[in-house]
Amino acid sequence: MIDWSSVRALVLGDVMLDRYLEGDVNRISPEAPVPVVRLTHEWYRPGGAGNVAASLAGLGCRTTLAGAAGEDPEVDRLRRALFDAGVADCALVERPGSRTICKTRVVSHGHHQLLRLDQDGGRDDFRAAGDDLRRRLPELLADQDVVVLSDYDKGTLTPGLVRATIEACRERAIPCIVDPKQLDFRVYSGATLLTPNLLEARRAVGRSLDDDESVGEACAELRVTLDLDAMLITRGADGMTLATGCALHHFPAEVRQVADVTGAGDTVAAVLAACLGGGLPVDQACRAASVAAGIAVGHPGCYVVQGAELDWALRGCSPKVRSIEAAARWAAGQRRAGRSIVFTNGCFDILHAGHLTCLEQARRLGDALIIGLNSDASVRGLKGPERPVVHENHRAALLAGLACVDGVVVFDEPTPERLIRAIEPDVLVKGGDYAVDGIVGAEIVRARGGRVVTIPLVPGLSTTSILAASRAAENRRAAS
Repeated sequence: MIDWSSVRALVLGDVMLDRYLEGDVNRISPEAPVPVVRLTHEWYRPGGAGNVAASLAGLGCRTTLAGAAGEDPEVDRLRRALFDAGVADCALVERPGSRTICKTRVVSHGHHQLLRLDQDGGRDDFRAAGDDLRRRLPELLADQDVVVLSDYDKGTLTPGLVRATIEACRERAIPCIVDPKQLDFRVYSGATLLTPNLLEARRAVGRSLDDDESVGEACAELRVTLDLDAMLITRGADGMTLATGCALHHFPAEVRQVADVTGAGDTVAAVLAACLGGGLPVDQACRAASVAAGIAVGHPGCYVVQGAELDWALRGCSPKVRSIEAAARWAAGQRRAGRSIVFTNGCFDILHAGHLTCLEQARRLGDALIIGLNSDASVRGLKGPERPVVHENHRAALLAGLACVDGVVVFDEPTPERLIRAIEPDVLVKGGDYAVDGIVGAEIVRARGGRVVTIPLVPGLSTTSILAASRAAENRRAAS
């Protein structure tokens, strides 16, 4: 797969700040038939073109974001959110007297959206910012491997800026991916790849697109008409359709379970850009984008897919299985969103009902459960040369398949101390056969204000007892 860290990407477009207000809803207001929300958490994250940049940074790409904002408190929060997301460079044109685009969502626990409040910037100010960015194009494009135009029709991507960017990318042989919002796609002519959704494509061709054949015809038609290298129509649950000069491809959706489709289009644009910037053919880039979108929509809220997470998924592994670095970033993002992290660890050799009971109880102690899984080498060091019975990859896959599990990290050390320090869980859980003070990592978690909890084991259920019963049965068969 691609070395994501080697890809340098520029995102140009309409930058937004997403603000989330989360709370408990227990009653209806006596003043009006609306829910009363008791605020418990507030957090911010990049939106619009900022989410595309955050998604590229999440993969590990060196990312620059250019766009427009106001001179207001929101721009400071936006810059902080971009920094937290790992966006390396920001080229935000701050227009005096204008406002940063901000979308405030009021959500209940469980991320059910109750209300959205939109604060838009001045279109004239943003058009002027677009003209400033056009003059700065040579410096912005320097040393870039790929460019994304993220158009949310807020004014930043003026026709002049769009045309100048596409032409400059052609001259420099830099792939230019466009996520469009304009009704007339002709302004995007000459781009490397255009990625409208099905509704946007319908509007562009002026007819219904109801099946693979009609979508394929529209895709091929738009590619030729707009002089594109490739045309991609994203179709939600029906996957994606790609037209190149050589072939037409239909990619099925890679979705296991849909939690929230917010930001899926940004994920697709970001992964396409990272792949094309890294030199992958467009059909392979589309497959990777489809897999990434499937990961993203399986999480509540606007989820940023990590590079290691996508690499695992492309190799056929569960996206829940993460490296220690990816798990730490994921946990940090969950905490910023006001969610609490539960951690437990073990060998889980021959997964049984006792394991499942303990894991389900652990998950109920917080909002997300991460499991530290002893590697095969670690298990041998703890339990002897005949263990484990089940390979670490298979044990990880079984754990990741449980609905109560949100992440699995395989570790080689005898204890999970390094993993606990990296993930910083809010709750540390072990089975009832451990004394609380003897649990590895207890002091680390308590020092951060977290809890350490023991859960009673299911009597008579353990891997050791299962193996002993199996050996006894084999001995009886051999003796009979």
